[in-house]
Amino acid sequence: GSPSVAAFASLPSAVASAAPAPNPPASCRAGLKTVLLAVVSELTGYPAGMLGLDMDIEADLGIDSIKRVEILSALEEKMPGLPAVAPEDMGRLKTLGRIIEHLTGAPRAADADQTAQLPPDAVAAPACALAAELPAARLAVRRVVTMQPARAIEAEPVSLPKGRKVFVTDDRTGLSQAVLAEFGNLGINAVLVSTDILKFKKDLPPAAGLIIIQNPASQTMEADLKNAFELTRAVAADLQESAKQQAAFFTTVTRLDGAFGFDAQPVANPVQGALAGLAKTAATEWPGVICHAVDLSPTWRGPREIARELIREVMNRGPIEIGLTETSRRTPVLVPQDYPDGDLNLQPGDAVVISGGARGITAVCALELARRVRPALILLGRSPEPIPEPEWMRGMESDADIKKTLLQTEFAAASAKPAEVERRLKQLLASREVARTLDAIRLAGAPVAYYAVDVRDAGQVRSALEQARSQFGPIRGLIHGAGVIEDRLIADKSMEQFERVFDTKLNGFRALMDAAGADELKAIAIFSSVTARIGNRGQADYAMANEALNKLAWAESQRRPDCRVVSINWGPWECGMVTPSIKREFERQGVTLLPASDGAHSLLRELSRASDAPAEVVIGGTLNPVPAEAVMQKSRSELTPLFERAIDVENHPVLRSHVIDGKAVVPMALMAEWFGHGALHENPGMLLHGIEDLRILNGIRLGAEPKLIRVLAGKARRKNGFSEVDLELRNGAGQGKDILHSRARAILTEDYSRPPSYRLPAALSCNHYPRSASEIYEKILFHGSHLQGLRWVQCCTADGMVADVTGAPAPMQWIVAPLRNSWLCDPLVLDSAFQMASLWCYEQHGCVSLPSHAASYRQFRTAFPAEGVKVVLEVHEATSKKMRGDFTFLDAESQVIARLVGYEAVMDPLLNRAFKPDMKP
Repeated sequence: GSPSVAAFASLPSAVASAAPAPNPPASCRAGLKTVLLAVVSELTGYPAGMLGLDMDIEADLGIDSIKRVEILSALEEKMPGLPAVAPEDMGRLKTLGRIIEHLTGAPRAADADQTAQLPPDAVAAPACALAAELPAARLAVRRVVTMQPARAIEAEPVSLPKGRKVFVTDDRTGLSQAVLAEFGNLGINAVLVSTDILKFKKDLPPAAGLIIIQNPASQTMEADLKNAFELTRAVAADLQESAKQQAAFFTTVTRLDGAFGFDAQPVANPVQGALAGLAKTAATEWPGVICHAVDLSPTWRGPREIARELIREVMNRGPIEIGLTETSRRTPVLVPQDYPDGDLNLQPGDAVVISGGARGITAVCALELARRVRPALILLGRSPEPIPEPEWMRGMESDADIKKTLLQTEFAAASAKPAEVERRLKQLLASREVARTLDAIRLAGAPVAYYAVDVRDAGQVRSALEQARSQFGPIRGLIHGAGVIEDRLIADKSMEQFERVFDTKLNGFRALMDAAGADELKAIAIFSSVTARIGNRGQADYAMANEALNKLAWAESQRRPDCRVVSINWGPWECGMVTPSIKREFERQGVTLLPASDGAHSLLRELSRASDAPAEVVIGGTLNPVPAEAVMQKSRSELTPLFERAIDVENHPVLRSHVIDGKAVVPMALMAEWFGHGALHENPGMLLHGIEDLRILNGIRLGAEPKLIRVLAGKARRKNGFSEVDLELRNGAGQGKDILHSRARAILTEDYSRPPSYRLPAALSCNHYPRSASEIYEKILFHGSHLQGLRWVQCCTADGMVADVTGAPAPMQWIVAPLRNSWLCDPLVLDSAFQMASLWCYEQHGCVSLPSHAASYRQFRTAFPAEGVKVVLEVHEATSKKMRGDFTFLDAESQVIARLVGYEAVMDPLLNRAFKPDMKP
C-alpha cells in the first residue's frame, strides 16, 4: 500500500540515461541528472529543458515531501544501486541539484567538483571498472566542419509587429550605426544600446528584434559576452511574444574570419566566437523566433554594404550560422572524415596533465593513455586525496553492506542521523574510487600523481604543476575535461548560474595553459561538446563556453605548429552500461551514445600528430532530442477526456486513513477503480477483466483546496481475444500546467476467463506468525481505520506471506458520491496486498518497502466475496534493495478470484521512519 502509490514510476517519455552506481563518479552525475529531469518533467508537466537544478522544487514545481518519495523511488527503479534517502533528508532536498548532490556525494553547485566531471552531455553509467581491461574498442564516427555555400535568400523579409522596437548593440566601429540607419530606411524602429544597458535601465520597451554586434578589438570581451547573455535573457519573453503576434528575430555578429574560424586564418580575440553558441541555443528554445549567428570577414570594408547584407540575413529564415565575406555567403556543414594518420607524439615518462582525471570518464581516458603510452599522469580534481579504508570496509563492495556495517561500527554508540551516515558513506566511497583509479593507472605501468585543486583557481593549478614538474619534469601534454552544467532556459537562467558554467570551462582552460607556461607541449586536448556545435535547450552558457574553447583551440594550433591541438565536440557517452531499452529511447530522441572504450580509443587516435588535422572535430553521436512538448502533445492527442472529479477528504472520507506527512494521498487502489470506470464508460456491456502496466507518475496529494482530476481514455482495440483501452489520469482542465498523474491499460471482455487452478506452496503452509493485526498497524504500518484490511497473517517466511484480509465496504461509506454503487475491483483487498508486501520486507529485511511496478492484474469474477479473501504473496526475488513477487487472491473454497503478477517494491531501512517516526532501521 500506501505511500507507495506514488512509486509506480516508469521511464518517462523524455530522454533517459544510464544508471550510476552508489556514489557514482562525478562524470556520472550527468546521467543521473538526465534521468532526474526526465522523471520530474513527467511528474510536473514542464519540459525538461525548463527545469533548473536550483529551482525550489516545492515553491516552483509543487513537489512536496511525498512527491520527493515518488521521485526517489522512480530513480531507484530506473537506476538501481543509488544510495537510500532517509525521510529526514527528504525535507532538506529543496532543489533538484540537492537531490543529485545527495545521491552522488557531490558538493553543492557553488562548490561543485568542476575538475572531476565530463562534458555534461556525456551520459555516464556506474563507475567504470578501471582495473579491468576495456572491451575491444572501435573508432567512433568522426566529423569535421566545412564551409559550404548557403542557400540563396528567396523570401521577402518578415514584417514586425507595430509598436515594438529592434535593439542593436553598439560595437563602436561604425557598423552598428550603419545597421541602425539601414533599419531606418526600411521604416523599422531600431535603437542603439550598450550591452550593459541593464545596469542603467532595468525596463526596456517591448522588443521585436535584437542584434548583438561584438567589437573584436574589445579589451573586455568576457564582460561583453556576459552582458550580451543578460540582455538576451531580458528580452527573451518579448521576442517570443512578438513571434506569436507576427515575427521576431535574434542575431549575434562576430568578426572572426567570415567563416567562424574554419578558414584557419589568424583571428583577433577568438573568445568572441562564444556568441554563436548563444544564437544556436536560442534557436532551440525559441522556434518561432528567427535566430542567426553571423560571422563577418574582418577585412570587409564598407559598413553600409555590410549592414544591408546583414539585415537581409537577420529578417529571413535560413541556416542559423552564416559566414559572410565580400564575395561569399557560406554555412558550416558537418562531414565525416577519417582520423589523423600519424603517430601519437607522446613518449613514456612524458608528463601529461588531466583535469577531471581522477573520477569518471576522463579517468577511463587516463587509464587508456597509461596502457598505451605510460606517460607520467598528473590528475587534477576537487575530490580530497584518498585516505586508507577502515579495516571493517575492506572486502566489501555493495553500498548496502557498507552502509549497514557503517551503522554497526562507526555509528553504533550514537543516535545516527541519516545525513551524517550518508556524508561518511560518500566520503568513503569517493576516496575508494579515486584510490582505485590511481591503482589501476599504476598497474598499467604509468607513474601518477593526484592533486586536489579547484581548476578555476589559477594559483592552485600553478602550485600543483610546479610540484609535478619537480617530480616528472616539464609538462608535455594537457587534457582539459573539467566542466559543470546548470541547465535552464535562457529566460530563467541567473547570472550566477551562467558564470559558474562559463567561467569553469573557460577560465579552467586558461589556468591550465598559464600554469603550463613555456613548457614545450606536444598535445593539447579540450573536451568540448556537440552542444556547442548544434545548440541544446537549457545550455546557453555551456554552448558559449565550449564555442570559446573551440576557437581558442584554433588559435593555439596556429601558435603551436609542433603541438597537436584539438577541441573535441563529444557526443553523449554511454560508458558501457546503458540498457537496450534506454538505448532505444535515446535513438528515438535522435541521440546516439558513445561507449567509453570507443571514446578513449578515439581520443588517442585524435591526438595523433598530422599536419592537416583540424583543431575542432565532432566525435560520437548527435544531440537532437525531440522537444518534450511534442512528445507530451502526441500522448494527449491519442486520448479523449471522459470525466472530471473534485477530490477532497470531505467527499472522500477514506482519504483520512491515508495521510502521510500531513497530507491525504489518493491510494493506487482508488486510481485503479477510476481507470476501470473510465474503460467501461465508452464500452458499455463489457466487463473489466484486468489492468496492465499500472504506473503512478505523480501521486495525488490533497491540500486545503479540492483537487480536480480527469480520466482520459483511448479507443478500444482488439488483441488476443480481449479489448484493450489506454488510460491516463491527469489534473483538471484549466489548472495551469498539465500534469500526468498515472497511466494504465485496461483489459475488457464479454465474459470472464476460467480462473487458473492454484495450490498453496508447501513453503507457505505454516501457521506461526506472531504479530496480531493491531500490533502490525500500531508498530509498522501507518494506515488508518478505513484501510486496516489485514485481519490475520497466517504465515511469513523467506518465500512469501499468507494473510486473511477483509473486503471494502460499500462505496458510499468511503466516498460521498461514488462513480458506481459497487466496486469493480475491491480497493481494500488490493491495498491490503501491498501492505502485506511492505510487512514482509520489514520482517525479512528489517525495512518497509514502496511498490515500484505492477505488471498485470487479472480478475475472474464480478465481485470479491463479502466474507473476505485469502491473499498469497509469493516472493520470487529479494535483494537488499528490492523484492519481486506475485499475489493470488483466493475465496473460502481456495478458488482464484484474481491474480496480480510482476509486482516489484523498493526497500530501504531508512524508509521505516516514513511509516513510523519511532521505528528504527
